Order: sequence, then C-alpha cells, then structure tokens
Amino acid sequence: MKRILIMALLLGAMSMGSFAQNGGIVINSKFRPLSYEQLEMHAQAEYARQMQNKEGFEYYKAEAYKRLQVLDYEGFIYYSDYALKYGWYNDKMYYDRGQAYEKLHKYRKAKKEYKKAIKVGYYPAIQALEKCKENHKRWR
Repeated sequence: MKRILIMALLLGAMSMGSFAQNGGIVINSKFRPLSYEQLEMHAQAEYARQMQNKEGFEYYKAEAYKRLQVLDYEGFIYYSDYALKYGWYNDKMYYDRGQAYEKLHKYRKAKKEYKKAIKVGYYPAIQALEKCKENHKRWR
C-alpha cells in the first residue's frame, strides 16, 4: 500500500514538471539565504516593533489604572482591552478586570478573567474565582 502511494506521489510530481534533471524533487528553486546584514535589519525591525507594542501597552495600562483609581470600572475595562491588544499582558490586570466585571455584576465575564489570571500564574485569583461563583449564585 505504501509503495502505491509513493509511486502515485512521484508520478504526480513528475507530471507537474517539478523534478530536477538529477531526479530529485525541487521544492523552491528560488530560495536564497539572507545575508548577515539582512538578518540584522530584520532583527532591528522586530525589536523596534516589540518596543512600540510595549510602549502602547504601558500607555493604555496607565490609563486603565487611572480609571480604576476613581472607580470607573467600565473605563478600566475599556482601556485594559486596548492594552491587552498589544500582545503584552500583566497577570494582575486580568485579576483586576475580573474585579471590575464583578462590581458591574457581569459574573460570567469576571470568572473568565479570573481563570486567565490563574492560567498566567496570579494565584490570588483562585479565591476570587470561588467568591465570584458564590456571588453569582446569590445574584440569580
């Protein structure tokens, strides 16, 4: 059975003209490795992109926590959403988002945020999750 499959693949490849003169399969004949200078430029561009993302995250994180200090829970969630879209995260931010959702009586969303906090290693969220489940039962 294996021989039949291999023969079918080889015949299909031959019919498409993808065999080189030496009888091997050519995957990408235009491949050229990057030079050291090109690799360095790519690395510098990636570093700049990462730093720009971190700056954006830090800006929106600061805005979110300003809203939390004045007990504007919806504002905190709004700005923390933007912060998290930058690809960076803060484990305590997930916990605080859970607290904010709980204050707004959005218990299902609060539980999701607590679980995210636990997943990234913020273990005080375990007790908060249990308490949130109890509050959700009472609220219904």
